[in-house]
Amino acid sequence: MKRFLWWGGWLCVAGLLVGSFLLRAPEAAASPPRSPTERLLGSFAGLAASVQWVRFDLALRRGDTARAYARAEVALRLDPGDARGWTFLARHLAYERGSIVREPDRDARARWIEAALETLRRGEPLARDPGSLLFERGVLLAYQASLADEDRAFPRGEAEAWSLAAEAFEAAAAAGAPDAAQAAVLARERAEAARAGR
Repeated sequence: MKRFLWWGGWLCVAGLLVGSFLLRAPEAAASPPRSPTERLLGSFAGLAASVQWVRFDLALRRGDTARAYARAEVALRLDPGDARGWTFLARHLAYERGSIVREPDRDARARWIEAALETLRRGEPLARDPGSLLFERGVLLAYQASLADEDRAFPRGEAEAWSLAAEAFEAAAAAGAPDAAQAAVLARERAEAARAGR
């Protein structure tokens, strides 16, 4: 009986994996290739990544940041095509770890901002929706540009931050992100005004 249950369990697991492979919708030709983990787990990759994001949050609440970031990396490896994971981590780095309330030292805040931007850059070639990551980069840079000089952690100044935000929004628009073209125009106007000292 035990042997029957053991084989039955493995057959169920194999059936689920094969079924998820066969039932997956065909991928668009332009989408990035799936990672080996995504191919192995199929539709369960997102669920497995979600579990890791919960574990990330729990580790942060306990104050165990090293374990939290290790969990985040596992989640990103499990489902690198989901832009939401990259966005979630980048927002945490920029707006929580890089906030002036949490980190009064400007240089330390600048490192967190750069870590957030690097997270978005890492995700762009892997995500199924790179436009959303480009748009998020534009938002992050625009936010930094809009801060008062003494609060801004972005080291290259207001005009440069607006200019880089405009480039990110333009790239996002080219990738099909909604509202990105309008955001790019506004960011360009702000960059020009900042350079003119207005």
